[in-house]
Amino acid sequence: MFVLVLAGAGVIVLLGLVHAFLTFRSSPDGGPMMPTDANVRETMLLSTGLGLAPRIDTTLWKAWIGFNLSHSLGVVVVGVLIGLPVARKLKCPIDNWLWLTTSLCLPWIYRSIAQRYWFAQPTRGITFATLLILTGIVGQWATS
Repeated sequence: MFVLVLAGAGVIVLLGLVHAFLTFRSSPDGGPMMPTDANVRETMLLSTGLGLAPRIDTTLWKAWIGFNLSHSLGVVVVGVLIGLPVARKLKCPIDNWLWLTTSLCLPWIYRSIAQRYWFAQPTRGITFATLLILTGIVGQWATS
């Protein structure tokens, strides 16, 4: 059953890497991670400062790229935190409460966020990964 958890963790890592790749393919002229409205893109380039830091030396465009890349990194780290212990032992460490909590809660939280705020593709991907991880953990639990 550990293979299902590894597959789910791999899906999560893949989602994070694809997100980063698409972010790097975006530019002020457009791209997969940019608004389709040219006026919004222009405003992002011209807007300086942010609500909590009105005098910060950046633009909304730079902040947008930074937010997307840090989000990508976080998703990759979650996938690695779930998958690495399983890959090392070739079984789910279900006796480790921190791993178990991370593996059950974080994918579900990402899935809930995706369903509410994102679009269909990441929602389907994280739902698939969450189901793989849950099935693998329950399967290991049942055979322990």
